[in-house]
Amino acid sequence: MSVSLINAQDKRLKVDGIAAVVGDKIVLDSEIGQMKIQLKQQGVDVQKMNDCDILEQLMQDKMLQIEAKKDTTMVVTDKELESEADQQIDYMKTQMNGSIDKVLEFYNKKTLRELKSQLKSLNKSRKLSQMMRTKVLDEVDISPEEVKTFFDAIPKDKIPEIGTQVELYQMIIKPKPDKEEVQKVIDKLKEIKKKVENGSSFRVQAVLYTQDPGSRENGGKYVITRKSPFVQEFKDVAFSLEEGQISEPFKTQFGWHILYVEEVKGKERTVRHILLRPEIGFLNRRAAEKQMDTIRKRIIDKELTFEEAAKEFSDDEDTKKLGGKIVNPNTGESLLDLTMLDPKLHAYVQDLKEGEITKVIKEKGRTGDEFYKIIMMKKRIPTHKMDFVNDYPKIKEMALEKKKQKVLAKWMNEHIKDNYIKINKDYTHCQFDSNWNKK
Repeated sequence: MSVSLINAQDKRLKVDGIAAVVGDKIVLDSEIGQMKIQLKQQGVDVQKMNDCDILEQLMQDKMLQIEAKKDTTMVVTDKELESEADQQIDYMKTQMNGSIDKVLEFYNKKTLRELKSQLKSLNKSRKLSQMMRTKVLDEVDISPEEVKTFFDAIPKDKIPEIGTQVELYQMIIKPKPDKEEVQKVIDKLKEIKKKVENGSSFRVQAVLYTQDPGSRENGGKYVITRKSPFVQEFKDVAFSLEEGQISEPFKTQFGWHILYVEEVKGKERTVRHILLRPEIGFLNRRAAEKQMDTIRKRIIDKELTFEEAAKEFSDDEDTKKLGGKIVNPNTGESLLDLTMLDPKLHAYVQDLKEGEITKVIKEKGRTGDEFYKIIMMKKRIPTHKMDFVNDYPKIKEMALEKKKQKVLAKWMNEHIKDNYIKINKDYTHCQFDSNWNKK
């Protein structure tokens, strides 16, 4: 789409839906609406954001992509994009009852190749933008003095309210399979390994037997690096084998696997795996539920603390070492905004008082396996005016974010000068952090 389109009549602009042009990249009006939906899904209060704020974020992304392409250290491989697109499509299929036709219809694509091509393009742009943003902001830090200055600059009548915050602890018990069921799975994996060593295709065996829905149709295939978001046990095995080797059966939180290294190329490995999970019978599930209920009663009767019980009995690796404490994975903070919790978690704890514990909750994990959990309300802080001492972590987070915004705005200004920028006149009234209007 040519840049000259920006100078067309208002009616033409509305039809084409162009909000801005940054270099050789176009920001569409529809992207603003899409980003609002994405931000809302991430828990961001979009009521406090206007279209100008969102447009600037989108223009920043375009500029970061442009500059990332000039940086030879920022590489996104086609294999990496291919693997990610395959995983996304597999996930979409699970949401559409396994029908690729429904996925294509939903995304208005005629062929799988067309959908995959679009996903790869979008993912590449997103990754390049993230990589450049990290490079620009990675070393930005803030001192206690700067945090104090930031807080003192807020007028007394403008000090914001902090919504209800909670500190939660949880404990999980997963039903365990009988030893005989585990052995059946191990024996089956060894049998499959022997078949492959005798000439059978690992890909075909994966299609036939794996219980990993994300890779079944793909023949168990993944392209990974040491930084890929796979569980550590999986990566340890993948990088301990030579090309062409098949592992012995090994265990992860998802079940039992065998893994085949198909290709080694630099830091990347193309692997295939087969996942099998031992069957867990009704009596095993009932025993886990009963154990969870007994532990809950012992905590309530003060025979042991929640932290002691979690460290000894919990099967939740993310919280076990912390005595069950749930922390924000992005900030490491344990005080969580009640309104920002996952809807299901919010429903469980919204009416709990300090020290109270939920009844035993039955849930299903990502693999479909049942587990049982309890949650304790360790601390509950009602809505209040922000206080420098008590809310220091929150204030620090806000001050650091503002500082990062200033650093990013300055970086943008340096690169806006060297790139073609055109803003649709519907947005020229916007007060941007950077000089996008080139005034």
